[in-house]
Amino acid sequence: MPAELIIFTADCRVSGTVPLADDRLSDMLNSVPRIVVRGAELMDVLADAPTEHADVTIATASIVAVLVGGRRGVETRRRRTNAHRVKIGIVRYVVSGSLHIPAGRASNLESRDPAVVLAGRDVLVPLTGATITYDRGPDSITESFDTILVNRSLATWIESDDGSIVNDGDLLSERPKVYHAAMAKDFTGAT
Repeated sequence: MPAELIIFTADCRVSGTVPLADDRLSDMLNSVPRIVVRGAELMDVLADAPTEHADVTIATASIVAVLVGGRRGVETRRRRTNAHRVKIGIVRYVVSGSLHIPAGRASNLESRDPAVVLAGRDVLVPLTGATITYDRGPDSITESFDTILVNRSLATWIESDDGSIVNDGDLLSERPKVYHAAMAKDFTGAT
């Protein structure tokens, strides 16, 4: 059964479908080295270029965030959790949502280090009731979704969301610069 999704990489927004090989998309993405997105629409988030359409293969390690919908998997596999609102800075994006921590487990939400707060989790960590904010050209864009999976290995900071910052676009200046691969200089000496 195909699953519709939207994937963000460091410089691209890819929307399309993937064949679902597991009960939950998050389980599948955390267990495979790459995925093929069929009929993908590719939008460069760095430039105001026209969108392209193609089938694309994406290494799961290069996925920054995934916007997912649909069913949440087998109900018997769900655990009781406590939800905590957080904001995560990841490459050029700010993702806000509820991080679910198993009930009774201590959380390290005082730390701003994602390696501490997200330790022991799968690489792609779900946030529910989530938004992703990014710049595209002169515009700040915010997209909302039921669940956004974030790549914890690419996160640069995390903080509790006390609601004091209404617009995540205000946090975008904290992200490190990402340079488009097409702009990289070739130092190999090949002509």
